[in-house]
Amino acid sequence: MTTMPSGGRTVLGAILGFLGSMRLAVWILLLLALLTLLGTFAQSTNSIHDVQREYFESWYVIGELPISVWGTPLWPDANNQPWALRIPLPGAVPLLALLAVNLIVGGVLRLRWSWRNVGILVTHAGMLMLLAAGFVKMSFSHAGMLGVFETPPDGNLHPNRQYVTSRYSSAHDDELAVLIDRGDMIEERVVPEHQLWGARRGVVALTGEDLPFRIQVHHWIDHSRALPKGPMVKTLMPVVDGIYLESVPWPPGVQPLSEAELSGCYVTIHAEGQAAIEAILRSRRDEHFDKTRYPFSFEVRGQRYGLELRRVTRDLPFTVRLDKFQKRDHPGTISPMDFRSFVTADDGRSQQEAQIFMNYPLRRDGYVLFQSGWGPQGPGGQPLGPPWYSVFEVAANPSDTWPKIACWVIAGGLLIHFAMKLWRFLSSSTRTALTN
Repeated sequence: MTTMPSGGRTVLGAILGFLGSMRLAVWILLLLALLTLLGTFAQSTNSIHDVQREYFESWYVIGELPISVWGTPLWPDANNQPWALRIPLPGAVPLLALLAVNLIVGGVLRLRWSWRNVGILVTHAGMLMLLAAGFVKMSFSHAGMLGVFETPPDGNLHPNRQYVTSRYSSAHDDELAVLIDRGDMIEERVVPEHQLWGARRGVVALTGEDLPFRIQVHHWIDHSRALPKGPMVKTLMPVVDGIYLESVPWPPGVQPLSEAELSGCYVTIHAEGQAAIEAILRSRRDEHFDKTRYPFSFEVRGQRYGLELRRVTRDLPFTVRLDKFQKRDHPGTISPMDFRSFVTADDGRSQQEAQIFMNYPLRRDGYVLFQSGWGPQGPGGQPLGPPWYSVFEVAANPSDTWPKIACWVIAGGLLIHFAMKLWRFLSSSTRTALTN
């Protein structure tokens, strides 16, 4: 039988002592608090989705701390925004992973296992479950938008409107689709957005084994708008058929809306023996309820093709039909006091009728549908309908109920721990009183 040298045990003990120390836990919590503070400041000029991805779904971040005194910005820029101190920090991903290690080592492995500590062990298990829920949500959940028009009572359906659907489009993720006209069908080749990230600062080349052309994607813009190029307009962006893309700058202090985050890019199509074809592609805001498609079409060697920049689409295990949309306004105004959707969910075996309104979503088969919007609306939110349509946010999160369970586990562990502490205190006090 061999034994580990004392030096090895000392090194291992020092490592475990550091990983399970209270000091490490305090530093992790302080850094998480600083990330939360800087992320809150960043929301004044960036969308919530961008801040979440940059600060809380990353391994590192360069946080910006605006410097001001009693609301007066120091060294303001042209927009009267304060000078920001740039702070390199680890992102939330490594910090939360290190916190999980700290809980396992300090709260489970190094803690003495006995009935006196059962409450602490249960509490630590609940905290680990809470961290696991966040990891599962970040890695495996997805969200999107689903829109349907109200079914007309007379049954007169518009051919381009969506009344019943199981498809929903991603809230943020795009894809580039290459469409091939086969006559009786349209064949699709899909390029996910992560393969196009290089187009933000350079050129991404795409080829296919049996495609007689290659595609160059360049000048990708996450928040874009298409504008006409007039004689007095100056731009460094390429101009295609009198149109160019411009990055949308969010005014200081105005919260960007995720619904307006429309990606755009330029594409150049090269085919042998044919002049290069230039085009501008942009994703759409209404594709989740309008069945009309607007791809850029072109021909190569007599074959018709198309290119479409769109949101990633997914399918629900059931269809959603909007039977009725109801909106009630505050008296004397056009401001909605309440709006709700009466829907029918059908998976082919059973139907479920439900109302979806604020804080009352539809939960079915692991998916949650929230009432997100409605329309059509004019300037100032003035209703233009009917025909009405509803927009639902679709969330699929395998760990949806884990945080609730984890909170109950943590509460139970704390209750057990303090109840046992109280029982020991009362027992010792009673013995002391009887002895005296």
